[in-house]
Amino acid sequence: MAEFPRAPGSPSNSSQVELLSQFAESNSYQTEQQLQSATGFGAGLVCLCAETLVGYPFIVLRRQCQVNVWCKAADLSPWLMLKAIYQIQKRQGVATLWKGFTCHMMMEGLQLTTDSCISHVTELPKELPSLSEGLARTLGYVTLKTVSTIATLPILSAVLLDTVQSESARADSATPMSCLKDAIYRFTGSGSSYQYRLLLPVHQLIIPTVVYTLSWDLVGHIVHSTVLKLCKMRQSTKQSDKDNRRQAKDPLTENIWPELLAGTVHCFVADFSLLPLELIMNRLHLQGTRAIVDNVLDAQSVIPYQASYNNVQQCVEALIDSEGVPSFWKGCSALLLQYSTRLAVVHT
Repeated sequence: MAEFPRAPGSPSNSSQVELLSQFAESNSYQTEQQLQSATGFGAGLVCLCAETLVGYPFIVLRRQCQVNVWCKAADLSPWLMLKAIYQIQKRQGVATLWKGFTCHMMMEGLQLTTDSCISHVTELPKELPSLSEGLARTLGYVTLKTVSTIATLPILSAVLLDTVQSESARADSATPMSCLKDAIYRFTGSGSSYQYRLLLPVHQLIIPTVVYTLSWDLVGHIVHSTVLKLCKMRQSTKQSDKDNRRQAKDPLTENIWPELLAGTVHCFVADFSLLPLELIMNRLHLQGTRAIVDNVLDAQSVIPYQASYNNVQQCVEALIDSEGVPSFWKGCSALLLQYSTRLAVVHT
């Protein structure tokens, strides 16, 4: 059968097949990449929710230990923390371990929203830039986080109060609306829940809160990048062995697991290294709020938080004189339990 003549410059049948094959491979690669991205996002989101839900009771215990002026850091062992969790939920119900959780999540959302709004208006970076990006972007990030922290500072005080307040001493359950009301009272320095003469003005809380926020971000950024580099070096060594054995790549191990591990490690290192600063910040925020906290030593009684610090220096001096230097690490056992459970969730 006669064939129709091809037009000059038209591709042959073999070249057409080759082009179609390359197009199919390209689409398959893009589909695989999108599937891996969606899988990574889903896995990260599930892990984040699980970590938050599982680890939140230990955050509550850590903050209660930090404002307990009657106990020593050596008395707060991990075993005592587990015993306190069991006794408190037995006496007050399981929900008491997640008290203030909705307000805590609202605070996280407000911080992210504030950062995004400021970044959108001013074009300042939301993430801590690397040194190679220049000093101007670093200063822009510091400015953004400072403004964002000041804007949400009264809400942080209200969230801390909802977290440590014992359910047995609470008239009404904590809600986002009650948290916002307490934030307004905290900003104005008035309200029935506060002792006016002991309440520190908001402007005295700015420096310790901003320093803690920026220090946490800096430590976390350094540790996160370091862990990722170590994971990539380990993966490159393993991949060379797999290439020699002609084994397939595992996208979960290569892309998702290093990010989850780096996120867990950098949060733990930042929280642990800045535990003394967190303790000072929490005590200054809660001073004059008439907080009644559960006594983690016996998990049966409640104790009032009473302090009369005038500034950060006086708080540090009073801690050293009355409670000792180890008191700066109160809540360390709860922190270890929190990240042990978080690492278990990530690993599974």
